[in-house]
Amino acid sequence: MLVWYHRAAVGSNDEPAIDTVDGLIAVNRHQDAAKLASERGEHSRAADLYEKLWDFRSALEASRAAGDQTRVLRYAIEVNDVQAVHDILAVMTGTEEGGRAALDVLVRLRRHADAAPLAEQLGDLDRAVDLYTRAHDEINAARLLESLGRDREAGRLLERALDLAADAERGPLQLALGRILARRGAYAEATRLLQEARKRAERTLGDNKLLPTEAMSTAERASAAVRREATRHLVATLAAMGLRDGARDALLELRKADPEVPADLDTYLRAWRDEVTERKGGGRDKEVIGGRYRIERLLGAGASGRVFLAADEIAGRSVAIKMFFAAGARGGTAYERFVREARLASTLSHPSLVEVYDVSVERGFLVMEYLPGGSLAQRLAAGERLSPTQVRRMALDIIGGLEAAHHRGVVHRDVKPANVFFDARGTAKLGDFGVAHLVDLGQTQTGGLIGTLAYMSPEQITGAPISIAADLYSIGVTLFEAVTGRMPFLGPDFVAQHLGEPAPVASSVSEGVNPGWDPILTNLLIKNPQDRTQTLSDLRRQLEQLDLGTRTALLFSDRRFAPRRVSMERAAVQPEADTAKPRYQFETPLGATPVSQLARAVDSILDRSVVIERFELTDDATRALDRARTLARAQSPFVQRALSFDRNTRTIIFEAPAGASLADAPPVLPAAEVVRILKRLARATAAIHEVGGAHGAISPRTVVIDDGGVPTIMAAGLGAVTAATAADDVTAIVALLAVIAGVAGEPGAEPTFISLARKLCDEVDTKLPEPLANLEPP
Repeated sequence: MLVWYHRAAVGSNDEPAIDTVDGLIAVNRHQDAAKLASERGEHSRAADLYEKLWDFRSALEASRAAGDQTRVLRYAIEVNDVQAVHDILAVMTGTEEGGRAALDVLVRLRRHADAAPLAEQLGDLDRAVDLYTRAHDEINAARLLESLGRDREAGRLLERALDLAADAERGPLQLALGRILARRGAYAEATRLLQEARKRAERTLGDNKLLPTEAMSTAERASAAVRREATRHLVATLAAMGLRDGARDALLELRKADPEVPADLDTYLRAWRDEVTERKGGGRDKEVIGGRYRIERLLGAGASGRVFLAADEIAGRSVAIKMFFAAGARGGTAYERFVREARLASTLSHPSLVEVYDVSVERGFLVMEYLPGGSLAQRLAAGERLSPTQVRRMALDIIGGLEAAHHRGVVHRDVKPANVFFDARGTAKLGDFGVAHLVDLGQTQTGGLIGTLAYMSPEQITGAPISIAADLYSIGVTLFEAVTGRMPFLGPDFVAQHLGEPAPVASSVSEGVNPGWDPILTNLLIKNPQDRTQTLSDLRRQLEQLDLGTRTALLFSDRRFAPRRVSMERAAVQPEADTAKPRYQFETPLGATPVSQLARAVDSILDRSVVIERFELTDDATRALDRARTLARAQSPFVQRALSFDRNTRTIIFEAPAGASLADAPPVLPAAEVVRILKRLARATAAIHEVGGAHGAISPRTVVIDDGGVPTIMAAGLGAVTAATAADDVTAIVALLAVIAGVAGEPGAEPTFISLARKLCDEVDTKLPEPLANLEPP
């Protein structure tokens, strides 16, 4: 037996050697096949084989031998050979064809910081803007947008960047945005940004600000440049605001560094304006309000002001701007109403309240979202009759908006068709909080009648204490008119009618009105507020149960997980549909955790994907629900946003994250990207810890990174709560970053902060800082 085995072994040694590349591949000897291909001069084939073996260093050498510049660049990047990347780029960018081939490789390998200046060099400016943005170099992206005459896009880009920027990154961004706003005439906002940019630069410079530039470090020279440029524009913005003394002080400071700057303020300002005119490419003939709102046309006018359609040239959207007739009116009733509306409306946020974007009490304007659907009053005046389902959908929208106001202790006091607006989708929104009132139960009103008499509640007329019942009465009058086409009281003595005459039955004054409306409207129009429909929730329930002869989708079969239609979850308005539909449609199950059920849905109002999490009726689920609320309170741009919460139905609506989970395909990112992600994850967890919580489930599965490299820590679908601490979150972040930095280590081994730090230092070719080096184990 042993002899036979020995002969068999000897026999195998006598077999003929495989001397072809294909033969070696056929028996899975790819390493030998690659070597043989190289020996025989088949360098491209050798590179292919080495790549399959993930031997990129050998693939790089084979590609060099083959003269394939594109592959040399790709493999040099794969092995992080900085010198090789530099050398091959120098060769390839010598021709336009080679430059474009290099650009494609850099983009494919997500080397956006290297690709952006190459795209700019090649004249592909739109692509360069996108690449600079992906590389988080918003300064250069905005610079190119400005050169293309796209100041508005540049401003929006810089505003978003400032929202996400760490403190050390804010100075150059503030300077860039301030410079754009100054050119567009928004002097007050520009001044604020420029002053903050200068202060940050001075803090960085410290005592070294008096040193000559050549004696400064690179960081100090950058800060000195920011300080000088911010001061240069501050001269102009301060002067434009009438603060000429401040402008002269800034000019003197500027001349200390550059004596060639004109000493005369007016001479300096003329030169600055010439520069601005050249950058803007000439003027336009339409008035600009606040440096950014270009008036388009008049929408309407009243006794105290006018409303215009305007274009927001920074945000790139249409807006409605209400201009108050301020001349000689400060301190008067009309002015007080304007100030009240400005303050209240800017603090209220809800999809069924007209959104306020900007307020200037000093200059007397209020900027709101533009609603192209007009008002209910305009529709009724034009003879339009809403269908019963449209009236119900409108009422549900108004209820949602009023709930948000009442929750903040605000009674509107002027609900009427003229203050109910429609957006392009037909969603109803309540506006004009000019006579709104902060609720103080038991307190009587002061002054004259406040509101519109035809829609006013009896308690408003008599000056009795005001409560949310006043808004319910006005809703009743508004719905009565929408349903029947006429008001319940026709005047002219509205006071006597509201106080003494019972409201008519809706179905008796207009043919075809569904009798189901009668009890709803009658209960809303009861004189005594104590006997009136008591709450908006009661009214919503009555409207949902109203039989209009068509099926509705307002009820859920499983009450345990049924989200109550509160402010963020009421029926969406779909003018073309015959039935009222829930706001969140097309639910698709995503799975379950031990404490909840998850589904994806579409927000039919805002056209976005959402995640719905419905929690079980258990103690563990209650703890998970409380954790989700804590995460929502953190209000970090890097924590998944909660859009709506209902404790009664144990339901939370989350914004669906953009990007891919790190568990799906963890990328190995360059050091700069890893550091950026580290800072943003640290900001997210710090916000969570500041509100007294801990995430406790940070892992590749619960962190999503979008195409721009912005991370989001998930708040939905985390499962049961564990006994986690802030320290556990920090440890989890280090482990996560070790994966994307390529230092995860052996399976089962915990990555350390030191290993991560050493990897990052190696990437940028610097030594580990001494304090960290001392922490390394012997």
